[in-house]
Amino acid sequence: MVSVSTTPVRGRPRDPQRRRAILGAAMALIAELGYDRTTIDAIAHRAGVSKPTLYRRWPHGKPELVADALRERRAGASPDTGSLRGDLLALVAIQTSHLHEDVHLACGLLTQLRTSPELAAVMHEHVIAEERARFTTVVERAAARGELEAGEVSPLFADLAGAVVFTRVTITAEPVDEAFAEELVDHVLLPILNIHPKRN
Repeated sequence: MVSVSTTPVRGRPRDPQRRRAILGAAMALIAELGYDRTTIDAIAHRAGVSKPTLYRRWPHGKPELVADALRERRAGASPDTGSLRGDLLALVAIQTSHLHEDVHLACGLLTQLRTSPELAAVMHEHVIAEERARFTTVVERAAARGELEAGEVSPLFADLAGAVVFTRVTITAEPVDEAFAEELVDHVLLPILNIHPKRN
């Protein structure tokens, strides 16, 4: 599994703008070419930096760099709207927005997931696990409010919303509007938790 070191590196302070350019170049190339055909050389060229610059920042190469880019792209806490239903609606909206923005990137990554253990490890640690954690936080917060009983929720609960959103955006091209989000939350996600939806 790829993990990004947090140990400070001595030397000239790193330029945040350059870092963003490198991470953006990596994501753009994966969207265009796929993960397997995206190389460190190509990322360095697209970002206008040298290859040694990339290896100084990401010593383990492409997997570490891509993990960093995915983490930054998907950063953000679980929304707290004051209710379980509101939190779930907000999460579905975030998932929908992210996928609309990154549909080509998602396809560029998914084509290699079954054949690249390296990429699978990166995706599991920095996309899947973090997405599940957001749903877990929402459920735990709801239990603390007294909206449902405390207890473990299957990871399938978190996976379900993303799978439905992904299918609609990339395969069926059906709407992922507010009405869709409400139907998904009220008729699928809340019933799984044995909660009768209450409109805010």
